[in-house]
Amino acid sequence: MTSPNPADLVGQQPAQPATSPQVSDDPSRRRISGATRQQGFFLAVIVAMFLAAMPFLPQFHNGQYLMIQLSSYAAILIMALGQTFVVIQVGFDLSTGAMQGFMGGLVFVLVGWQVPDGLVILAGLGAALAVGVLVHGLLIAKAKINFFIVTLASFTILPSLLRVLLNGSSKPVFSPTLDAMANGSIAGIRTPVIIGAVVFGAMWVLLNRTVFGRNVYAVGSNPEAARLAGVNVDRVAMICYGICALCAGIAGLLLVGSLGAADPSAGLGNEFFALTAVLLGGTRFSGGAGTLFGTLLGLIFLIVLSNILLLSGLPQFWIGAVQGVVLLVAVGIDRARRDA
Repeated sequence: MTSPNPADLVGQQPAQPATSPQVSDDPSRRRISGATRQQGFFLAVIVAMFLAAMPFLPQFHNGQYLMIQLSSYAAILIMALGQTFVVIQVGFDLSTGAMQGFMGGLVFVLVGWQVPDGLVILAGLGAALAVGVLVHGLLIAKAKINFFIVTLASFTILPSLLRVLLNGSSKPVFSPTLDAMANGSIAGIRTPVIIGAVVFGAMWVLLNRTVFGRNVYAVGSNPEAARLAGVNVDRVAMICYGICALCAGIAGLLLVGSLGAADPSAGLGNEFFALTAVLLGGTRFSGGAGTLFGTLLGLIFLIVLSNILLLSGLPQFWIGAVQGVVLLVAVGIDRARRDA
């Protein structure tokens, strides 16, 4: 018998007879089937929670209220989508919330220089992408510094730079384009929801319909085997961190447009909310498994849970504690899946 071809790990399947008995035992098919069952159960839990709360919370009957909630969490969704890429390839980015807030300071400076809105957006996204690829990506993939250390450094550096840009206080930002992005609507659908849907669609295609997406899973499953199969493991990691930072940049533009201001504390804490959604959705800390749809379900679960707690009269500061417990539960579930 011949040894297995490493190309299988990156989705380049060798020629096989049409009646090959190995197809039914394909591990990737089993992973997809398992993820589908898990997501179906998770969706049923979310629907049950929502329906159980409806008789007691009249806000859940209000379509406008639900649209506002979706709009409010669109930026978190975008951050979580980028984080999903990083976690699948084995890592995570602690600095996404800090990057989201830093966008406000950058926009404030550029608007003050009377830079056109279009260039402000491009410059902001370009800066975020550069941090993701040239700072996080290079230090993690090339210099082999632990991803926790690198992104923790950015978690502390970016807010400090933001305070320097804002001179330590909140500053108003007037940008008609960002205001329209964050507060406008098209055909009754708020623009952040539309932007979130577009980003979700683009990220889904990238992860599920491209060679790069297959390589992300391959690197997360077994980086050495992926390397032997010809995958540029370092480049995959750099691109994933670039995608994550870019998504945080988009979320930052939505945040500053929504607030109409740049604030020194903006975005901090959102990285943990997004990471919780990723883990709840079934993406494994150990890498190699996870879906964007699962991340979406994880976020919807958190939105429903947060609204139930808030509308039930639970003080706001307790909601953060509950979310922390949910994060611990998500990590525990991830560990149980790995040990199973």
